[in-house]
Amino acid sequence: MDYLSKMNENDAEYKVILIGDSTTGKTSLFKKITSGTFYERNVSTIGYDRKSIDCEITVIEEGQEVTKKICINLTDTAGQEKYLAITQSYFQGSNGVILIYSICDKKSFTNLTNWLNVVKNNIGNYEENKYLIFLIGTKSDLVEQDETLRQVTEKEANDFCVKNNLIFYGEVSSKDTTEQEFKDILAKIAKELYENIEDKKDEKKEDKKEEEKKEEDKKEDKNEIIIDN
Repeated sequence: MDYLSKMNENDAEYKVILIGDSTTGKTSLFKKITSGTFYERNVSTIGYDRKSIDCEITVIEEGQEVTKKICINLTDTAGQEKYLAITQSYFQGSNGVILIYSICDKKSFTNLTNWLNVVKNNIGNYEENKYLIFLIGTKSDLVEQDETLRQVTEKEANDFCVKNNLIFYGEVSSKDTTEQEFKDILAKIAKELYENIEDKKDEKKEDKKEEEKKEEDKKEDKNEIIIDN
């Protein structure tokens, strides 16, 4: 099936970028989400990797539950600083970002502020566009085996999300979290994006109606002046 045919089958299509330090297991996470396979060997992304994932969500429209088919174009980007310029170019046309940190690596968590700044600096009208940023912690399996390996608590992650207006999707393991559990997370992300973007469209429609009404009122005022004269 070609790209256009696939696109026409979906109700919406969103581009989501996966970013974070190279030490977070981000690429292993990407491969588990997109292929269902966990790679024991550490794999680094050179530049970027992109996969399309289909999911279904249920939304309420005019008081009725409606099923929507959503295509998520998930892009994994290089975490190394030398590839940062390549990473930045892939923000264009994106609808959201998944920030990744390792719960066993404090530095990957503190570096989230730098990655967040990269996002904000590369998204035009960041606040106005309601750009969505999600947060996921990795390597939970290591902490389950040895709690002393934990360097970042869930409270710290939650507090960071509250402070920066992010959406926290908890802690996962590329090794132990199942493919279905990842699909459920992705479906939740797809629903957040759909509702956020549709709300934005509705706001624009309302703004347009208001502008049109103002123009009509101006015309009526002009006509009244002409009649009075």
